[in-house]
Amino acid sequence: MKFLKATDGVPSFGAVDTPCFSRGLWGKADTGWCFGGVGRDCVMEGLGAPLAYLERILTPGSPEAPLAWLAVGGLLALTLAFGFLVLRRRRRARDEVARLFFASATATRRAREISEIDSFARKASATAEDLKARVRRLRLGHFQQVKIYIDHSNFIRTWTQNAHNRDRPLEHDIDWAVLPQVLVEETSEWLSKNRKGPQAVVYRGTNVYGTLFEEDYFRLLETMLRLEQTAPDRLPLPIRLRRETIDRWREENEAHRIELTRTIQNQIGYIMVPIFRRTPREDQLSSANFTAGGIPIAPEKMLDTHIATDLIGDATFDVYDVALLVSEDSDFVPAVEFVQEMRGKHVVHVGFGGHQNDLRSKCRHRIDLARGGLFRRMQRGRNADGAKAKG
Repeated sequence: MKFLKATDGVPSFGAVDTPCFSRGLWGKADTGWCFGGVGRDCVMEGLGAPLAYLERILTPGSPEAPLAWLAVGGLLALTLAFGFLVLRRRRRARDEVARLFFASATATRRAREISEIDSFARKASATAEDLKARVRRLRLGHFQQVKIYIDHSNFIRTWTQNAHNRDRPLEHDIDWAVLPQVLVEETSEWLSKNRKGPQAVVYRGTNVYGTLFEEDYFRLLETMLRLEQTAPDRLPLPIRLRRETIDRWREENEAHRIELTRTIQNQIGYIMVPIFRRTPREDQLSSANFTAGGIPIAPEKMLDTHIATDLIGDATFDVYDVALLVSEDSDFVPAVEFVQEMRGKHVVHVGFGGHQNDLRSKCRHRIDLARGGLFRRMQRGRNADGAKAKG
């Protein structure tokens, strides 16, 4: 191979052999710089110089070794950190995409499950309503279900007025075991007249809702009596009350408690719902309601709501076909209208006297306990006389 040899310190240009290239590329030749074609052996020979330099500075004991190894370690650490960040970024992006994918899949599956459950519930409800309607139509031709709802405080007040005039016995002479029988018989007669044929009646029980005073109420009355004598200006109104009256009310309240929690509770078919009245606070008497005699009123807590709720709930679940409501409270008118118009039930009012009020006018039928002395048939000690009078 031909080449131009460098002479007189002037570089020669042209084709050179491999040794000439290695000397001209990495170091000064004896006679000048050589440039030309490059072979593989020439390149490897050219890499020898930097490799030798690296080997020298990395050799333990050399002055440059600590700094060189520190630089190599730093470079390696940077390389690893950069690679970790790249991989982490790619993995984070991949995880985020996967998370969103699985979240969307889960949401879609949950929505489909909820829709499936909702569809099944609608179908089941429609089937149940249809089945109940068919059973109701089949049953109505054979028997009627009757349930009784008694507002105890209201009933006892009207009972005492009609059975004892002005007397107020501590123990009530109502025969709670006979009362449902008498009322169901009266209802059966009414149904037979309406349908022009005998009707079978199934008794579904009696709910009694009673209110009681807490002992705090009687203590409040006693405190007000003391204030009337010592500091009357601390009372919102003058109180006209005697200590004997408070003691009498306490005894009546205890008699009511025993009747509700023991006497009636032990009768078959009865469900008791006793509720305490709300006692006004002594430091808030100025905002309480009072009677004309200056006596604070302890309001009933949710009694009407309990009765109305049970009346509507039992009608919704077909517990009864005919409800007997023993009360004079017109607050039950909306509940009566609902069960009769929306649920197709009958509500019969039970009370004393022939006068009309909103509740009586809304009910389909009315049982007057005063008519013919009907209440005597459910009075203890007079059942026999009542039966004879009826005969």
